[in-house]
Amino acid sequence: LEMYPAFGPAKTFQLNWMLHIIIRDVIGCWIICGVWDWFLYFGPLKDKLHKYKVNPVYPSRTQIKHDAFWSTSASVTAAGVEILLCYLWANGIVPMQTSLSENPLWLNIVLILTITHYRIPHFYIMHRAMHPWKTTSIPDLGKFFYKQVHSLHHKSYNPTAFSGTSMHPIESTLYYTAAFIPVAFGLHPVYAIAIIMDCGVGAWLGHDGFQWPGNGDYFHLLHHAHFDCNYGAMHVPLDWLFGTFAGSKEEVKKIWE
Repeated sequence: LEMYPAFGPAKTFQLNWMLHIIIRDVIGCWIICGVWDWFLYFGPLKDKLHKYKVNPVYPSRTQIKHDAFWSTSASVTAAGVEILLCYLWANGIVPMQTSLSENPLWLNIVLILTITHYRIPHFYIMHRAMHPWKTTSIPDLGKFFYKQVHSLHHKSYNPTAFSGTSMHPIESTLYYTAAFIPVAFGLHPVYAIAIIMDCGVGAWLGHDGFQWPGNGDYFHLLHHAHFDCNYGAMHVPLDWLFGTFAGSKEEVKKIWE
């Protein structure tokens, strides 16, 4: 197997190792999103699956093309985050473990199984900051961030898998910087890579728009439909803790009364 760039080749920025990461991420995006969207929206079982679609209206091809373009862009920014990390690791600018055996087995298992939990606070803070803050005591920068950056993601009001990372490059870069969480603790690069993968796959499958056989993330689909609620994820109760949880359309209005 080829040496992972963080263990040597990434000491200088060179296309030969950087392109491998970029191509891998883009192809992975298109395989997962493309195949899944084709199966749900264009495949031979499309009509039978329609009754499971949360929004019974199908998105336009224009929206799917739009989302595919920006999710491809986001995969490039994800690669950019990983490329930067590889450079920092290879040059000893940030510490890293060189072997998973430096941790006890039980810790490696826990760290892998809880990735989708300990990365969500980063997502909640970033996401909440890009919506209106609804405050008068300080300037509402959230309105600015929403208009200039996050509104692009919300053009996917009837989302598909390709909508998951259909983001402005600023937002997608910030989104994938969740990979820095294990870096702060000097962990093995596999954890940062796993977080990047979880950010991508979690977003793609979480936006597919179907209760079954899709992800059925009604929690986040409510956010796309009504905007001012459910900024995090159902399995990490930050929205409940900060009063931004909504389980129905009617509950959204109560949040801001």
